[in-house]
Amino acid sequence: MERVSIREASLRLRMSLASIRECIRNGELQAFRETNSENRLGWVVELPEGDWSSAATSQELSRTFSPWWWANVNRTGQVHYVESINVSAYEEIMPEFLCGVAGDNIWSAVDLTESLLCSDCLTTARERELPHSSEPFQ
Repeated sequence: MERVSIREASLRLRMSLASIRECIRNGELQAFRETNSENRLGWVVELPEGDWSSAATSQELSRTFSPWWWANVNRTGQVHYVESINVSAYEEIMPEFLCGVAGDNIWSAVDLTESLLCSDCLTTARERELPHSSEPFQ
């Protein structure tokens, strides 16, 4: 089996770097420390053969579209509309929400009710006629 860097595995498997690392932690992908061309130890991932998918990614791929995400790991407060997502050089996710709230990551929000939504995000989304979700609010 071919061994590649975590970044190369991310590109080839079309998964985020965080998802690759999660799959390694969960035992879905095998990773090893090897000496690279610069004589430094680094992590490499053993690429699976054939049509491989992880439990985490298959769940995400089958999930319906929603631009609404929690802005904190505790999934508390209001759910915000993600306007854009940037990724830093250190692979950190930096979301920009319609209301201007700053976030250091996003966490999926399911079973949404309109009362959970940030009213500023909802107003802006309606003004811009942005898609709300492929599922109606409960």
